[in-house]
Amino acid sequence: MFNGCEWCIIWVDIIFYILTMYFPTVEFLSFFTFVLFFNWILKRFPLLWKVFLLLVSYWFYSFLGAEFIWLLTVTILINYLGGLLISFRLWHQGILLSLFVIINLCILGFFKYYDFFRTGSEALLSFIGLPFTLLVVDIAMPLGISFYIFRSISYLVDVYSKKIEACRSLLDFSIYISFFPQIFSGPIERAGDFLPQLKNGGVKKVEGVEKYLTLILLGFFKKLVIVGYLMIFTDPVFAVPENQSSFAVWLSFFAYPLVIYFDFSGYTDMAIGLAGLLGFKSAINFDYPYLAKNIKEFWRKWHISLSKWVRDYIYIPLGGSRKGLLRKYFLLLFIMMVIGIWHDATENYLVWGLINGLGLALFAMLSDALKWILKGRDFPRIPVLSWLSDIFSIVITYLFVSISWVFFKASNINNALEFFYAMMYSDKPLEPFLLYILLIVLCGYLLFLFERQIIKCFELLFKRIYWPLLPILYTILVLMVFKLGQDTVPSFIYFNF
Repeated sequence: MFNGCEWCIIWVDIIFYILTMYFPTVEFLSFFTFVLFFNWILKRFPLLWKVFLLLVSYWFYSFLGAEFIWLLTVTILINYLGGLLISFRLWHQGILLSLFVIINLCILGFFKYYDFFRTGSEALLSFIGLPFTLLVVDIAMPLGISFYIFRSISYLVDVYSKKIEACRSLLDFSIYISFFPQIFSGPIERAGDFLPQLKNGGVKKVEGVEKYLTLILLGFFKKLVIVGYLMIFTDPVFAVPENQSSFAVWLSFFAYPLVIYFDFSGYTDMAIGLAGLLGFKSAINFDYPYLAKNIKEFWRKWHISLSKWVRDYIYIPLGGSRKGLLRKYFLLLFIMMVIGIWHDATENYLVWGLINGLGLALFAMLSDALKWILKGRDFPRIPVLSWLSDIFSIVITYLFVSISWVFFKASNINNALEFFYAMMYSDKPLEPFLLYILLIVLCGYLLFLFERQIIKCFELLFKRIYWPLLPILYTILVLMVFKLGQDTVPSFIYFNF
């Protein structure tokens, strides 16, 4: 176990070795070295430490979204004020909560869906005989807007429901919303979990440094090696499936679930690792989702922070399972369609949400019907049959989810249908280069299956090595990952949402 100063020495040594060699993300490593060093130095001065965290979070956001710093600031101020007004309970708190939630949704809706609403409104007005042209505005979507809006809404609702006290410190609340390791793609931390970690300068010792080092390294490997190579293959296949052999299309069908999983979980691994080195604990976001035995379990294991957010702030407030079975089935379908539209207001995401919503609703219907038929009766489990049943359930769930990913990835419904058609009826010759893609896919699934064991092995290695040698070993491992990866790193998929 290392205290803050010891860890700073280790990380600076790592950066020293890296900076003397070729490293494609030297800017970020230099930035994080600076942040990590002063993070632990300033912990003795809590106010300065918090000011520093806020400034570096804004600095980091400005790297990719400088033109929207003002929007982040306005969002912080609005929700800070909203939390205080709700907590004072001087007026109708329900009305105040609704008002501030609507303001947040309007901010999100304007930047994500203005063009969709503009074209839809024009089409509707034209249909009823009132042709009208609305203002055409070229609006860029601010990076991370969904995630900091979701954080803001969860904070307001938790204050309203008295789960937490309103944050009196604007500085603390600003750090919560803008914390740089998590602002672009989560995890969506709750204020009740994050804000207490800011008290009195936070923790004074890094707990589990070996785990955080491993998560960062694993995140690099997932993104640069697995995703880097598979995206080069899957993108052209999905773009024009009719020009590919059936084998290539089938291989893409099994490769894309790895792409979306490793891309998103790779970012999450790095976010958790970086936050951990700064002394912050984060919630896990993935828990072997492709080993789920049903679609309900899948959504409990995939993007866990979003699934819990949807459950706590949409599903349960709208009635959940408390207002009858039909209401429950409808909400499952409706909420998944909303999640689909949240990704983008296009037909393919709507169909993706519809598929998952129907899957959840049908599974709930079957589960409720089975409970009613059995009426509490319990039957002895035969181990072999139980094991075979679990395997069958995992395979069926995985195939169902993979089919839905085709619509998620496709540019439109026709593109998805062409993809499915090419899987069965393509007459294109087999491409000779697919062997190495097949090997990467197989390695990807092995990494997925044994991810937890791999993490434990590297944790043990980092614990047992003589600590002055740790920077050298870690540098070698990082450089090996970058050497194995592509020269150009594609952006994270969820940066688009």
